[in-house]
Amino acid sequence: MSTLAQARQDYYELSGKASDAARQLAFAGIAVIWVFKSETNGVVSVPDALVLPGLLIVAALFVDLLQYVAAAALWGVFTRAKERRGTKPDDAVTAPAIINWPALACYGLKIALVLWAYLCLGLYLRSLVARWYDLP
Repeated sequence: MSTLAQARQDYYELSGKASDAARQLAFAGIAVIWVFKSETNGVVSVPDALVLPGLLIVAALFVDLLQYVAAAALWGVFTRAKERRGTKPDDAVTAPAIINWPALACYGLKIALVLWAYLCLGLYLRSLVARWYDLP
């Protein structure tokens, strides 16, 4: 049996690890795409099939940043408003649930973008392997 406080702590730990893993996978995805780049007359290009996953990864990294910027801004405005109303640092406060919605939306979108990018990367790699080994 677990307490609500323990469940919340588990949520924070697991969502933080998922966020870190998504970020690391995004950077690794950029490295995978870079491996397949080509250079002609000094112009670097990637295969057309890797443009979408590259854009998805860049979008995921942007949303990752946006998640933390939005959360920091909203919580900063909330705490500053409380301070202006005379709330002391040790006073108990209740924040509206909506304050976390933008960060949660960014979190979900970031995970979805990384998964979508890796699905595209996987399909590209499968097509290469199929060509190399003359598979259907």
